[in-house]
Amino acid sequence: MRRTAIAVAMLLVLASAASAADTIKLGGMFPLSGRAEGLGRECKLGAELAVGEINAKGGVLGRKFELLSADDKANVQESVNLSKRYIQKDGVNFLFGVISSAGALAVAEVAKQEKVIFMDTVGSTDTLTKEKWNRYTFRSGVCNSQEANSLALYAAKKYPKLTKFYNLGPDYEYGRTEWEIFKVKMKEVNPKAEFIGEQWPKLFIPDYTPYINAILQAKPDAVYCSLWGGDLVAFIKQAKPYGLFSKMKWIIATGADVELVRAMGKEMPTGIIADQRYYFHWPNTKKNQEFVKAYMSKNKEYPSAWAVEGYDGVYFLAGAIRKANSLDKEKVIAALEGLTIDSPRGKATLRKEDHQMIADYMVGEIGWDKKYPIAIVTNTEVFPADKVIYSIAEWKKAQAVNK
Repeated sequence: MRRTAIAVAMLLVLASAASAADTIKLGGMFPLSGRAEGLGRECKLGAELAVGEINAKGGVLGRKFELLSADDKANVQESVNLSKRYIQKDGVNFLFGVISSAGALAVAEVAKQEKVIFMDTVGSTDTLTKEKWNRYTFRSGVCNSQEANSLALYAAKKYPKLTKFYNLGPDYEYGRTEWEIFKVKMKEVNPKAEFIGEQWPKLFIPDYTPYINAILQAKPDAVYCSLWGGDLVAFIKQAKPYGLFSKMKWIIATGADVELVRAMGKEMPTGIIADQRYYFHWPNTKKNQEFVKAYMSKNKEYPSAWAVEGYDGVYFLAGAIRKANSLDKEKVIAALEGLTIDSPRGKATLRKEDHQMIADYMVGEIGWDKKYPIAIVTNTEVFPADKVIYSIAEWKKAQAVNK
């Protein structure tokens, strides 16, 4: 009897090991608590939708995807700890996710050391795919230059009389690089541009009153703002009573984020120059319509940019594994380089040289359309990907400097 029990137990262990070996494991890192929770939750939901669709069709190479997920709290050390645990304990095939730019840079270093492919989804600093590039890191999301350059070009074209610019950005990698890129592009397209002040609040602070007062005192023509997620919601709610959005033009990176406009409702300020990195209402393609329908059916809300960046991250990996006909990391890297997928945001390509996703980019101004219950971007303009992202010549220069 005892021998039978032992034999059964051994069979269960072997079956469990075989089952694990038959899956393609993604080590997902998402902030699932705190002010960054919305971004992490939606990125995870997008990735889960892709995993479900792929698995329903039989997976890839006869294996199903398995998305492991944990709360990294948008904390750099937590992201590092999780990535090491995923590799050393869980045996993941890929590292996946990360919202914070600083966290993405740290996880990329782990990926490089451990020789594990990392698909960064939301963390957007150019530094990741430019100065700190490594061959194991890819990005399914937007990078800072796509965003900041598009916003600068739009503002200069539509509002050429804006010359005095002020910055309000989070005091870490993302905010700092956004402002530097915006300044360079704005000066290029509007030589009269002046940059008259900067404010750098820490992430997740409760009170923005000192920053609001500083902006009012400076009296800029426009403010470039790169706060995001719950921080941006909190800031706008605190700034509205001061009339801040009617006294000067605002240019807000991710200012059309579904999470933000949903939280603000009818109180969302209009006229803000903004982007969302992806739009549930653009492009008007079958792929986007199908994605929006599937996402809303499953989650009962419009998909955000964070959702599609997670969704595309899974599809890039699935496409590369299929193309390579292997899970061998060297073959998958080769297959990822230059890979194009049919994304909800249109054709999206992982550029061969730097592993950065490129796709056309739309910017507009916050307004209302009676077709939708939340504010969207109106007066839009689309910028071709190669017009707003750093060039391969710039990338090569960065590689030479950082050798």
